[in-house]
Amino acid sequence: MTPVLVVHADAPRLVAALEARAPDVAFVGVDRLDAIAPALEAHRPEVLFAIKSSAFVGPEFRALVRFESVRWLHVGGSGVEHLGAWDDARVQVTHSAGVLAPYLAESWVGAVLALEGGLFACKRATSWSKRRFRSVRGQRLLLVGLGEVGRRVAALATDLGMEVEAIRAHPERGGAPNVYGPDALDDRLPRADVVSLHLRLTEATHHLFDRDRLARCRPGALFVNTARGGLVDEAALIERLASGHLRGAWLDVFESEPLDPASPLWRMDSVLVTPHAADQVDGWDLAFVDRFLATLADWRAGTPLAHRVPSPGDR
Repeated sequence: MTPVLVVHADAPRLVAALEARAPDVAFVGVDRLDAIAPALEAHRPEVLFAIKSSAFVGPEFRALVRFESVRWLHVGGSGVEHLGAWDDARVQVTHSAGVLAPYLAESWVGAVLALEGGLFACKRATSWSKRRFRSVRGQRLLLVGLGEVGRRVAALATDLGMEVEAIRAHPERGGAPNVYGPDALDDRLPRADVVSLHLRLTEATHHLFDRDRLARCRPGALFVNTARGGLVDEAALIERLASGHLRGAWLDVFESEPLDPASPLWRMDSVLVTPHAADQVDGWDLAFVDRFLATLADWRAGTPLAHRVPSPGDR
């Protein structure tokens, strides 16, 4: 077996963790984007393990699924839009969806409670004055997308006393107290106190929340996006927040990252901005090692790979 190419901004640390767990496998780390192509040529790997981040991603990643020797790429994380399309007959792509879901769900609870509790206003205040807060108990939450993260959020929100609804492509699969198909989105939006996005970014979901759909949100609703910035028309969202139509937002992802320092989102008191870090628990990248090594064992045994993702061109 040729060496496994490990592409990550902190590749040496990840390689050390992999070598400790799989000493019979050779791993080669790549921690610079401009080193990806030379490493592919030098090692001609069949197997790749790649983790992108906001500061470590670019068109260079597309070579990972196009290089002639590559037969399997495992992605640390759940998104694959940075890879472009690939030949499913030649290359298998698997992902790590769900590995960090419990931690993102924790962040979701903390952020929503902080926004509803007015904790940021308390921090900015300079006088000793009590403030009332808005309880989430009894509020209606609409989850748009119900994958691993969405289901975790649904469970925690239900425990908090929220009325949880969800939109998913296959509503018969359940996952929340009330689940509807995509055709019900526009009907459910005006009923929701909190709208939270948990979708993949595809051609079909790009700007799913455009100016018209944001206008359908209930006046005074809270808007949450920890999925992908491209799901939302950011300019239209800013308009809705500035006008007060949306009472606030937690945004962890943006159309262009890092978020421009000139963006008005930074200066809106009703908006919590975080730097695509909602699931960045300590050791977040090492959390993917177990999933990769389990899948590697299947690869070496010739067993069908779990968590396989089809090429976007075949969806």
